[in-house]
Amino acid sequence: MISLRQQNSDVLRRFRTSITHATLVSFLGMCISLLLIGKAPALFAQQISTIPGSFVDVGFGTRPVAMGYAFVGLADDENATYWNPAGLTKADGFQVGLSQLDHWGLVTYNYAAITVPSFGQNQALGIAVISSGDDMMSELSVHAAYGFRVQFVSLGASIKYRSASFGKNTLSENSYLVFDPEEISIGMGQQVTGNAFGLGLDLGLLVHINESIQIGMMARDYKAPMQWSSSAVESSVYSAKGDYAEDLPMELLFGVSGRIGDELTLVADYVPALENDRTTWVRAGFEKRLAKVLMIRGGTEQGINNLEDDKITLGTGLDISIQQALRIKADFTYVMDPIKDSQRFSFSIHF
Repeated sequence: MISLRQQNSDVLRRFRTSITHATLVSFLGMCISLLLIGKAPALFAQQISTIPGSFVDVGFGTRPVAMGYAFVGLADDENATYWNPAGLTKADGFQVGLSQLDHWGLVTYNYAAITVPSFGQNQALGIAVISSGDDMMSELSVHAAYGFRVQFVSLGASIKYRSASFGKNTLSENSYLVFDPEEISIGMGQQVTGNAFGLGLDLGLLVHINESIQIGMMARDYKAPMQWSSSAVESSVYSAKGDYAEDLPMELLFGVSGRIGDELTLVADYVPALENDRTTWVRAGFEKRLAKVLMIRGGTEQGINNLEDDKITLGTGLDISIQQALRIKADFTYVMDPIKDSQRFSFSIHF
C-alpha cells in the first residue's frame, strides 16, 4: 500500500514538473516577443534591400555544415561563437579551430574560432574571425562573445565588428581593347570604390531539458548598423551613392539537439523568413561516432520555396585524444549544392 507521504511526494513532484515546463514555455515566448518587438521598426525600414548580399552566411565551421547547417540547438564546440554564443558554456577547456572555404570557386573565406574558459564555472569567452575576398571586394568580421549558465538555461551574446572595402582592384585599358577608347575611358572613370564599417549584436539561448536534449534560439544581427561610403574614380564627372547607412537584416534561428547514448547526435534547425524576399529554411542532420576516433556526419538544408536550392551535406572527421589533456580534430565536409558543389576542411585543437 502506498503511504500518504509517498502520495504527497508524487503530487509535489508532478506539480514542480508542470511549473518548470510552464516557466520554460513562458520564458521562450517572452524572449521571442521581445526580439520581434525590439526589431520591428527595422524590419520594414531597410534603406536598400533585406537581401543580405554583404557579409552573407555561407556556413562557417566544417562540423556544423556537415550536419546540414543545423547547429543552433547543439553549439558545443569552438563554433558556438558564430552559431549560438550560449553554447560557450559547454566549452571543456581551450579550443582553437581553423578552416578555409573556396566558395563556388569565386570567393575564398578564412575562418578561425577560439573558446576560452572564463573565471568561475559555467561561463566562457569566444572569439571568431572571418575574412574573405580580394581587392575587388573584401570583408572582415571579428566576433567577441560571452556565455553563462544559470541552472538549466544558458545565455550568450556576441558583439561583432565588420569592415569592407570594394573597387580597390587596378583596371588596365589593355584588358578592354574590344571597346572603343572613349568607352574604356568612360567605364574606368565610372568605377566605384569605397569602404564600410559597422557593428553587430547576436543573442543566443540554450535550454538544457536534460543531459541529452537541448533547445536553442539565436537572434543573428539583432542590431547590425553599417555605414557605407562610396565614390567614383572620376568624382568630378561621375557620382556614386556617397555616404549612407543600412542595417543588415536580422535572422531568427531555432534549433533542437538530442543525444542517443555517447555515439549518436541528432540535430534540427528552423529559420523562418522575416521578409517576403527571404526564404524559410528547414535543416536537419546527424553525427555518429565510430571506432572511438572516427566521426561520420550528414544532413540537408531544405528551402520552403519553388526554387531548386536544397543542399545535401556529407562529412567525416577524426577525433583523437592524447592522454586526457589534448584532443586533435580534423574534419572534412562535402556540400552538394545546385549551383556548385564545394568542400570544407578544418583543423582544431582542444586542450
